[in-house]
Amino acid sequence: MNKIKAVIFDMNGVLINDSGPVSIRVEKEFHVPADEIWPLLKDALAQVRVPGADSRQAWKPVLDRLNISYSQFFKFWFDGESLNQELLDHLKTLKAIGLKIIVLSNNFPERTNNYRHLYPELFEEIDQQYFSWETGYVKPDPKSFTQIIENHDFSPGEYLYFDDNEGNLKAATNLGIISHKFAGLTDTKSFLAQSISK
Repeated sequence: MNKIKAVIFDMNGVLINDSGPVSIRVEKEFHVPADEIWPLLKDALAQVRVPGADSRQAWKPVLDRLNISYSQFFKFWFDGESLNQELLDHLKTLKAIGLKIIVLSNNFPERTNNYRHLYPELFEEIDQQYFSWETGYVKPDPKSFTQIIENHDFSPGEYLYFDDNEGNLKAATNLGIISHKFAGLTDTKSFLAQSISK
């Protein structure tokens, strides 16, 4: 087995905690059924997760349905998210033993910029960051992963990848990347320790 050189982390549901799916939170807060708002959210996300999107136009159907402003909507959304401080602390341990820390995330400008503003301590520990709205590659597109491989001299088997989405994990595994479903800090630390010691 190759020696592990880098660890790739998903952002949301891994490095960032949330208080539940935003569609469910919308239903509770605005009394709009989740199955009604989700298609609008999904359509907007499909647009804004890639470069060059007109973000305000993409989100307009959501804002109109909820009858709130652009800033109010994102404040509501982002107030339900928080940094996974325990995992951040462990990133420092991983860096101390020479591992590269990489973030690979399907995301959009408002959310990414919010994280960069609120959590500079997280980005200080990240060696490379790949956000879909900046790169143009949305997981599980294999190019999301090959762009990382092409930027290093590491082979696919020298990466560990943590995500909470099975489809993304399968895509990475198909390329030879060692992938593991994120299931909390204890499980993550155990898998890391086992993989690094081999």
